[in-house]
Amino acid sequence: MDSAGSPVVFLDRDNTLIANDGDLGDPAQVRLLPGVADGLRTLKEAGFRLVVVTNQGGVARGRYTERDVDLVHARIAHAVDEAAGATRLIDRFYYCPFHPEATVPAYRREHAWRKPQPGMLLQAAQDLHLDLDRGWMIGDKPRDTAAGRAAGVRTVLVGHTPNEGPAADFTSPTFAAAVELVLAQRGSDGLDAARRAAARAKSLLEMKPAYDDRSAAVATAAPSARRTKRSRIERDKHQRTRQAKTALEPLRRALLELVEEVRSDRTRRGELSPMRIAAGVMQLATIVCAVFALLELADLTQFGRWLGGALLTQLATIALLLFDRH
Repeated sequence: MDSAGSPVVFLDRDNTLIANDGDLGDPAQVRLLPGVADGLRTLKEAGFRLVVVTNQGGVARGRYTERDVDLVHARIAHAVDEAAGATRLIDRFYYCPFHPEATVPAYRREHAWRKPQPGMLLQAAQDLHLDLDRGWMIGDKPRDTAAGRAAGVRTVLVGHTPNEGPAADFTSPTFAAAVELVLAQRGSDGLDAARRAAARAKSLLEMKPAYDDRSAAVATAAPSARRTKRSRIERDKHQRTRQAKTALEPLRRALLELVEEVRSDRTRRGELSPMRIAAGVMQLATIVCAVFALLELADLTQFGRWLGGALLTQLATIALLLFDRH
C-alpha cells in the first residue's frame, strides 16, 4: 500500500471477464467476453498487476466445490494467455466462498472478503505489495464499486449505470473502453487521494478482526491454482502420512516376524550366550528405531534417519545371531 508498490487493476470475474449470469463451476463453460484478452495484455504492458476478485456463493449453495472454482480460474488464466499470446497475464485470483444464507453449514457466515466488503482487495495489496493509491477496480455490479471505493481505489462500472450503492468514479460501455479510460487517467493518480486514503483506513480499522482471520482466505495463483488455506495444507499432510504408513506396512510386518523368530529361537535353545544377549539388545534397539521412524512420518528427514538406524541395528542383530550359531 505504500507508493513503492505496484499499480494494480482489480477485476470482477462474471460478466466482466467472462459471460456468466449464474453459478459457474464447469471449466468447459468458460467464455471470455470480447476485448478482455487484449485489454488485459494492454494493462499488463502498461505496468499494472492484474488481480481477479470474485464472490463465489455457489460453493456456499452446494452448486460446486472450491476445487471446481480453482479449475475454472485455471481455465480463465489459460484462455486469457492463449487469446492474448502472452504468459501469466493474471497475477492472482481471490474468491470468497462464504454466504450468510448458505445451504452448506461450513460456509454459512458473513465474511470480510465478500463484496461489497473490500477484504479481498486489501489482502491482495498486502500479499503482492500493491500501491492502492494507483489502483483501480473494474466490475459490472454496484458491489464491485462499493468494494473498490472502500479499498481506496478508483472504480469503473462496465455495461450500465448503477441503480444502487455508491456511484462509480467512471462508467464504461465495454471492457475495452474501460481499459482505455484507466490508461487515460494514469496522470491523475493524486485526484481525490485524501478521500480514498481515508476510506481505506476506515475499512482497515472496521475489518481488522475479520481481516486477521487467515483461515478463511482463499487465493490462487494463476494458472497453477496454488491453494493457501491452512485446512487444505493439513489435509494434504495427513493424506501423505496415511500413504507413507501404507507403504511401510510390509516393513513393519517383517520386523515383527524377525522379533518373533529371535524369541522362538531363544526359547528352543534354552540358553543365553553373550552373543545372544548382545543380539537381544540390538533387536530391542531396532524396534525402538522403527517406532520412532513411524512417529516421524510427517518429517521425511527425521523419518529417514530413524529408519536407517533401524536397518543398521537389524543387520547387526542378524550378524550376532549368525556368529552365535557358529
